[in-house]
Amino acid sequence: MSNLKSMTLAAAALGILAAAPLQAQFVSDKSPAAVTTVAELLKNGKQDQEASLEGFIVEQVKRKKYVFADETGRIIAEIPDKVFQGQRVDPKTKIRIEGELELSLIHISEPTRP
Repeated sequence: MSNLKSMTLAAAALGILAAAPLQAQFVSDKSPAAVTTVAELLKNGKQDQEASLEGFIVEQVKRKKYVFADETGRIIAEIPDKVFQGQRVDPKTKIRIEGELELSLIHISEPTRP
């Protein structure tokens, strides 16, 4: 199997698109990143680029790493536990994640054969 390029979105925020009560909210004068697609981010994304995606968490692969998917593809999202703030998120819960893009290479190879 050849090398597989992987991109990780380090999620700084997780917005559940369903209504959720907020006790306080900070409003920054910095405009949020425009919502893009996974395919566009994988094709044209740059290291440390601010990104915003809408879609679904479809699988947990490690403690803070999740497979995030939209209609165009999948990406690994690193989401700290505190971001969920006790909210239940399942593969049917549409969410928005915002964060910085971190590029990395994951090398996957087949076992060597004698």
